[in-house]
Amino acid sequence: MMGAKDIPILNMAFAYALLLLTFGIFRLLKVKLYKETIIAFLRMTVQLFLVGLYLTAIFEYNNGFLNFFYILLMIAVANFSLLKNSGLKLILFSHTFPALIISLGFVLLYFLFLVYVPEPRFDATYLVPIAGMLLGNSMRRTIITVERFYSSIKNDFEGFASYITMGAKVEEAILPYLRTAYRAGLAPALANTATIGIVFLPGMMTGQILGGSSPLTAIKYQITISIAIFAATEIASILSILFSLRKGFDSYGFLRMSIFKVKK
Repeated sequence: MMGAKDIPILNMAFAYALLLLTFGIFRLLKVKLYKETIIAFLRMTVQLFLVGLYLTAIFEYNNGFLNFFYILLMIAVANFSLLKNSGLKLILFSHTFPALIISLGFVLLYFLFLVYVPEPRFDATYLVPIAGMLLGNSMRRTIITVERFYSSIKNDFEGFASYITMGAKVEEAILPYLRTAYRAGLAPALANTATIGIVFLPGMMTGQILGGSSPLTAIKYQITISIAIFAATEIASILSILFSLRKGFDSYGFLRMSIFKVKK
């Protein structure tokens, strides 16, 4: 399969020039976010080029142990981001980290052995990008679910406490909050899935087509990766909450306020 056409530096400059349109809107609305926007896109550019150089080396070396080490590093960074964006402290890191490992590991191995079946089995050109797509997409919804779960119990502290004082176990008392948090994360995921192919063409499918694959082949890849992302997200969301219960609640069944980051 032929690779996608390279983009010259001058053409990249034209792409960055599109940001001037955004700056025009900032000026019109008197929104002073120029510095933050420039820093965000500079960080994105530097990070992606560094990752590109690293991935080039990984793809050339293509060592299974090195590939899995890189994936573990990705999971660790994702776990840090999960807790940070959920408003929780890093004391939960060791509890949510296994949840991400299990969710990603199960779905990734399932697909490499039963769906994609590359040769060699742990080829870096399949393993690393697929792991990145699964982890990145599932992390966003997991953040919504975990944040909603703990914040809802925190905001309804008296209501939750009444469950506990009436003799309910933590596993029983959290169920209403878990259902609400789960639905909050599930609804946008289902809406997004239902509009694939009509409202927008997703990244993997577009990349396959630009890379020279036939549209039907690209569609097969997109369908399978969409299912994989959904499955990995379901597992990660639930396990992240279940694994963190022991640290999130004390021996009496009450929510530990010490797990929340102090808002500045």
